[in-house]
Amino acid sequence: MADFCEQCAAGLDFPNDFAGATKLGDQMASLYALVLCEGCGAIQVDWRGRCISETCLEGHTGIPHN
Repeated sequence: MADFCEQCAAGLDFPNDFAGATKLGDQMASLYALVLCEGCGAIQVDWRGRCISETCLEGHTGIPHN
């Protein structure tokens, strides 16, 4: 089954599969989940399931958003 980050899911009208993989407090300590997104490849996501990796294959910003 394919899994998608927030940005890829929005573009494809699929659910965000990684939301809740971590919690907000983890992000404040710079801890992120390492996941495999069908669009982005191996990436890190924040607590919302949003791709924050600079090495993203889809070219997402790589900038953590609060």
